[in-house]
Amino acid sequence: MRKFSDYSELFLSVNATLDNLSFGIEATKFEAALKDVGALLGYVSQRPDKEIRKGPDNLWCGSNDHYLLFECKSEVSGTRQEITKHEAGQMNNHCAWFEDQYGPNANVDRFMIISTKTLSYEGDFTHKVKIIRPNKLKILKDQIKGFIKELKPFSLDEISDDTLHEFLTLHHLNVEDFSEQYSEEYYHKTR
Repeated sequence: MRKFSDYSELFLSVNATLDNLSFGIEATKFEAALKDVGALLGYVSQRPDKEIRKGPDNLWCGSNDHYLLFECKSEVSGTRQEITKHEAGQMNNHCAWFEDQYGPNANVDRFMIISTKTLSYEGDFTHKVKIIRPNKLKILKDQIKGFIKELKPFSLDEISDDTLHEFLTLHHLNVEDFSEQYSEEYYHKTR
C-alpha cells in the first residue's frame, strides 16, 4: 500500500484490479488481478504457471505457512453445467506439484474458480477442492472494497500492521477465512 501516494490512487488501483477479477475476463488479466489482490492483502502472492510454467494459476501464502492454491477458469461460460474431466485433471496435477514442492503435510486450501460447482461423472479430484463461483467472488470483492474504505482516514505510510490486521479480520480477509466465506463444496455428478 505504501507504493501509492494517497488514498485516491489506492482506491482507483484497487477498483481497476477488482474489475479484472470478474468472470468473462481474459485469463491472463484475471490471474494477474488475483495475484495483485493477494499482495494487497499482505500475502506472498505468485503465479507459478506463468512464472515457472508449472503449478497452479495462483498461489498465496499467508500467516503460519497457510497456503491458498487457485486454479482459475474465468473464461468458462456462465451457463456451463459441469467441471470437465480435463479440468479436474489439471487441478490434480497442480495439487501434485504443490505436494512435491511443499510436502504432503503443508497447510493448503485448494480452490477452483469456475461458474459451476458440478463435477462431471467422468472427473475426480484427488485432494479436497472447493469451488468459488460468481456469487462468492462478488462477496470477496465487496469485502475487499470494504477493507479499502476503512483506510480512507489514514495516511497510507503510517498505517500500523495491527490496524491492517484488525480491518482484515473485520472484513473476513484472513487466510483462514477463505474456505468458509468465499467457497463451497462441489457436487459430483452421478450417472
